Amino acid sequence: HILCLEAPREFSTNPGGARPIGARARGKMDLAAICEVLQATQLSDGALRSAAEQKLNEAASGSPKQLVAALATVLAGDVAVELRQEAAVILRQIIAGTTRESVWSELDEQTQRALMGQLLSSLSQDSSRPVRRSVGQAIAATARSVAEDLDELTLNWPELLPALSRFVGSECETETRVVALGVLKSLAETMSDGFMEKAGQLTAMLTATLQDASPEVRAAGAQLVLQLVESLEAEAAAPLAQVMPAVTSCLQGFANEGIEEPLKETLEALIAAADAEPEFFKETGMEALWATLLKLCSCGAQAFSCVKVRHSAMEAAMSLAVGLDGDFSKPEDQALLEQLVALNVEWMLEVEEDVDVWLSEGKDDDQDECDDEAVRIGEINLDHLAEEFDEDILMPLIFKVIQLALQSPTATWKHTRAAVMAISQVVEHIEDTAWVDRCVEFIAQNLNHLHPRVRYASFWGVAQVSYDHSPYVQETHHETLLPAILQGISDTNIRVATSAVHAFMSLGEELDAEDLDPHMDDLLTKMFQHLADGQSRVLQENCLSGIAILAEAAEELFVEYYGRVVPMLKQIIQNATGEKDRSLRGKAFSCASIVGSVVGKEMFSADAHEIMQVMMQLMLAGFAGDDPLRESCHEAASKMAETLGKDFKPYVPALLPGIFTILQQRPEEIDPAEMPDDDDDDERDMSLTLVGEKVLGLKTSVLSEMKEALDLCNMLVRSLSDDFIEFMPAVCQNLLPLLDFRLSEDLRERAFRSWELLAGSARAAVEHGVAEMSVLQELVGQFLRTVMAAMAEKPEGEDFDQAALGLMKARAMGVSGVIRKAGEGVLTKDVVRDVSAVILQVLASLDFSEDESREVPVRRGAPVSDEDDELEGDGLVSRQQVRFCLVDVAGALVHSGRDFFIEIFLPPLMEMVVKLLRPDGSELERSLAFYIVDDIVDSVSDKSIPYWNGFMNQALQGMVDKSAMVRQYAASTIGHAARQPIFAQMAPSAAMQIHRVLQKHGERHRRRRAVKADAKQNALAVDSCIKALGYICEHHEAQLGTDAGTAWQIWLSNLPLRYDQDAGQRTHAQLLGLVARSHPAVTSQEQLPKVLAILADVYETGFSTTALDREIASTVSRVGEEPLMEICSGITEKQQKKVKQMLRGAQAGA
Repeated sequence: HILCLEAPREFSTNPGGARPIGARARGKMDLAAICEVLQATQLSDGALRSAAEQKLNEAASGSPKQLVAALATVLAGDVAVELRQEAAVILRQIIAGTTRESVWSELDEQTQRALMGQLLSSLSQDSSRPVRRSVGQAIAATARSVAEDLDELTLNWPELLPALSRFVGSECETETRVVALGVLKSLAETMSDGFMEKAGQLTAMLTATLQDASPEVRAAGAQLVLQLVESLEAEAAAPLAQVMPAVTSCLQGFANEGIEEPLKETLEALIAAADAEPEFFKETGMEALWATLLKLCSCGAQAFSCVKVRHSAMEAAMSLAVGLDGDFSKPEDQALLEQLVALNVEWMLEVEEDVDVWLSEGKDDDQDECDDEAVRIGEINLDHLAEEFDEDILMPLIFKVIQLALQSPTATWKHTRAAVMAISQVVEHIEDTAWVDRCVEFIAQNLNHLHPRVRYASFWGVAQVSYDHSPYVQETHHETLLPAILQGISDTNIRVATSAVHAFMSLGEELDAEDLDPHMDDLLTKMFQHLADGQSRVLQENCLSGIAILAEAAEELFVEYYGRVVPMLKQIIQNATGEKDRSLRGKAFSCASIVGSVVGKEMFSADAHEIMQVMMQLMLAGFAGDDPLRESCHEAASKMAETLGKDFKPYVPALLPGIFTILQQRPEEIDPAEMPDDDDDDERDMSLTLVGEKVLGLKTSVLSEMKEALDLCNMLVRSLSDDFIEFMPAVCQNLLPLLDFRLSEDLRERAFRSWELLAGSARAAVEHGVAEMSVLQELVGQFLRTVMAAMAEKPEGEDFDQAALGLMKARAMGVSGVIRKAGEGVLTKDVVRDVSAVILQVLASLDFSEDESREVPVRRGAPVSDEDDELEGDGLVSRQQVRFCLVDVAGALVHSGRDFFIEIFLPPLMEMVVKLLRPDGSELERSLAFYIVDDIVDSVSDKSIPYWNGFMNQALQGMVDKSAMVRQYAASTIGHAARQPIFAQMAPSAAMQIHRVLQKHGERHRRRRAVKADAKQNALAVDSCIKALGYICEHHEAQLGTDAGTAWQIWLSNLPLRYDQDAGQRTHAQLLGLVARSHPAVTSQEQLPKVLAILADVYETGFSTTALDREIASTVSRVGEEPLMEICSGITEKQQKKVKQMLRGAQAGA
């Protein structure tokens, strides 16, 4: 029996007697009043519409029963369609709780039952299709409110399922059947298991709907099937396999009949199902489905009036391929993958053919928006496939596809362009240098193609591969690429010239001065000419960036060009004052600051002060949020401060107030009802966070400005060093509130690093007699009191969500950084005790769980940097990352006061390690344990020996653990322990374990560049083993016996280290020390070329240090010219150039 809610007699239907919606007549709401409010929600007048919505919100909060009854009466009444539909929409919202908490629990049973009956009545009887659709959505919301599963739904709303079953039947109207199927689809999202308890009845009903004459019914049935597949586990969904051929037939029928909307919606449902349960489709035999999707993808752009049909078909095919990547990688199924690659390359042919249109539309922004969207989709899809599939499977298929396309009699320049772009899209994910070489060669052969769009794409490809595979491409292919780029910069097509300059920007960053020297004058002349011609702003801006890169790469060779470059830059700064020229002017500021840093303070000083005067006027006047000049000025000022050092001090008093003003901006509370829509431009420029029950927001452009201001402030601290002490009180006052900044993890981490720099500056002031130790102690004390108190507080909800993890990680990194920079003698014993207690407390509260992320934590002791790519950003933070950062505080305490640490913190830490290494411990527990002992063995050396029995044998076994992260820190622990004499008894066993690792991973480690996260973690573990082997060889050579020579040879053959910079710097310093002591293992006649090659490879890279570079240069220079020339004959040309750089460095330092 269906209950109908009749219009209460008490309701007044006289519009003239309408009262406010909140008014009541014997507990009922006035029908005219509710209709009047519903009409107002339809108005275009924003103020009247908002007032009506406010009345509805007040009624939902204060009189939910009366509001629901009134809305149900509207549904039942003889009122306008628009009002009935709006009533259904509002019912759905207030029951589902989309704008506020659901009112369902506030309704009495009578009102609930009456509403249920009216909704079912309206679904079957309302004359309007839109109303019935909205009613269906309200029914689904109501069903989810009364029950969590199908059994509970049957108990609490017994009329629903029988009614839906009747409505789906063929005797009902098409629209009623479609809506009923839609309700079942909505319920299937959360109640799918219950549906399958009567699988026979379900599949019979689905079979009938999939064969119905109405395409709308067939589409709704197919979407219900796919929703069930998406929601169910693969085994539970197995009975649905019998209806999948009918689903495929529906897709084919829709396509053949040109029924696009049902086709598009069903494809979208297929995408969701394939993403969730791809294995289901494999088990149901997907040959027909795959063929259907490929046919839809192969249709031309004009086949469907709605482009999303074809796009959805491609997305569905991609979802299946990626979800079933293991199957598609099998030799027997690679033909499917080849078909998909070919289709995407084919889509990339749909480019604008008119060169003039392409040129005019992209001249000033260098974008290809004139091309069909299919081109971009094809490019993105190839990138995705390269990310998912092994290169040895995908790359042969890509080259096969493009070669067949190019050999076709109908091939045009569009096929060549598509081939080049296909290679450019996948090259990022390649590891094997042989494939890199082949990609570069293919791209390079098209740099002189007759068609400008091919040349443009080829130079774009050079830029991509140079960036993705730096410095390999620069070292191996610069002799081919650089002359071609020079020619391209002079191309008569401005967009090609722009792309060529962009290619130089990527290639030039890792070129040596010797590589550039023959081309320097030509490069500058060509770029100067483009700057003077002014044919394209983006070309001019690229030229300025190219000049800056050229200066940095050329180093001292650029000095002779200074007199030509800087006057030109000053002229641009002076003249580029128009609104459209602000980005160009900013690039000129940046270029000048970089050129100045290359030539040095003495040459640059006068021009620097002149340029700074112009910049100061702009910075003091302030910038608009979207002003491109803002970021350039901040970066240029930072660079000039770095170059001028303490000579920059006169500008600081004027800069700091503006910096403080920017940093004092705070998020404001935002009313959820007034939040912008997803498609609103304001939404994309708004960063939001939830604090308690409040939504806080701040414009993203404001956050960017705050980051830039903080970066500038940090550079001022670095540049002035101890001279910054007089500005420190004001800076500390303004930075302290940022330590609890909730809206941006990136900004918060920068703020903590600022305190680290301030501690270092104060330490320098104390050491130089500029400040008393009490100043440093007060700064560190103020910081630790604030941060440690916050760390000791339990997070809201007694658990660590993402916000709490991010905040704890930033605090731990900040504490360890500040303590390290403060140095010895600052922390008292009581402070060490307090800090230790809090760290142990937080570590104990971070329970381990099986589903926890295994993301690689930040390496301890990472250098402080404000570069974006060295910051973690606002990504997800794992609990293990936080644990590692907390343990880093322990390492910092060692450097602050070794004796206090050993007495207070070491014993409880070792107790924790023993617990973590219990036999049934997890991978995460083992990796944390070895991370702890690695640092302790390294930093307290012999004082750790009493604890070795608790972890050293486990570390020996950990070197071959299945987890790469465990291997990394276990091997590092073994290496640090090897420096102790007592390790002698373990040395042979440890060397054997390392030999096993290098036998398994060494060849791939040397040959391939690790790209993906798991490959990088494996590479870090191998680096740790190589470092450990070096320490074993040096300190326990005698224990290795007759195997010592082999061990030394293995160590040298695996150098240099290429992934772990900290380990690399220490290992390469060890190698140089052995050379300096004339150790025969590294200074024999046959080993010297190898050793020199290693030192050349690491010289002036991140795997060396400034001090080590000086020692390398000095050591090499002492060899003597004639012996050095003989040794150099056995190394590469690139390495020989590095040796020349060493000799110049030694002369400069003499």
